[in-house]
Amino acid sequence: MTSTAARTALDLTADLPVPDLEDLYRDLHRHPELSGQANHTAAQFAERLGKAGCDTAQGHRRHRSRRGAAVVLLRADMDALPVQEATGLPYVSETPGVMPACGHDLHLTWLTGAAQELAAGRDAWSGTLVVVGQPAKKPAAGRRR
Repeated sequence: MTSTAARTALDLTADLPVPDLEDLYRDLHRHPELSGQANHTAAQFAERLGKAGCDTAQGHRRHRSRRGAAVVLLRADMDALPVQEATGLPYVSETPGVMPACGHDLHLTWLTGAAQELAAGRDAWSGTLVVVGQPAKKPAAGRRR
């Protein structure tokens, strides 16, 4: 049986106007990755942004905007937690002992949808949009920041 919170989260994602966001959400939920290991997640995110016509880069990169142009940054976490999933979702985590317990699968899906919509409507606004999928927000056990 699917939990009420999970059903609500899925409903919110499924109603978004961007095609395939539900597929992205389910994929990210099925394949959660711990802090510093979000390779699959980063690849899915970059692929979708690239298809939307966005420039993508991994790692740290300085961005320079035209003088006076607005710059907006949107970000979402990418890492999951070391928790065994017991939600009963039909797309349960396939990684034993790891699940997106903080909702990062949804956060990154929503960020992807926002970036795709803004890219599709880029003639309606001016400035620069910087989109960040932040890996390793939660340090692995024993690691200090």
